[in-house]
Amino acid sequence: MPDNEMKGITVKVDAQLHAQVKEYIEAHGMTMGEFVSKALDSELHPPQMRGGVNMANRTLAFQVPEELFDRIKDYLNRHPGLTQRQFMLGLIQAELDRDMQQTNETNQQPEETEEEEPDENEELDEDEEESMDMSM
Repeated sequence: MPDNEMKGITVKVDAQLHAQVKEYIEAHGMTMGEFVSKALDSELHPPQMRGGVNMANRTLAFQVPEELFDRIKDYLNRHPGLTQRQFMLGLIQAELDRDMQQTNETNQQPEETEEEEPDENEELDEDEEESMDMSM
């Protein structure tokens, strides 16, 4: 089959997923065909396979106290469809976004400047002259 020959794929997806894809492609200036082609290519040819493991995703593992683990499981049971992975990634991403916003806001604040002492050659107003006379 020549490289430039195109074939069609028709699929039905959940309306919410379709809305998310549509929003994404509009924000990224893509067509639906470009998006689907990129997604399929990414799935069929994952980046950096090493020993059967996709190195584009890294594992982050840690232990938590049993009480916290139970609270997480209770939360996930109350939110069907939300996986533990999605939940943890959401928390991490939210904190990283919050930190970045806070850092950006801190970097954008003007530096505080100390009041400058009047130049000795500058004339003082009457109140300043009086206070200087009284202090001497």
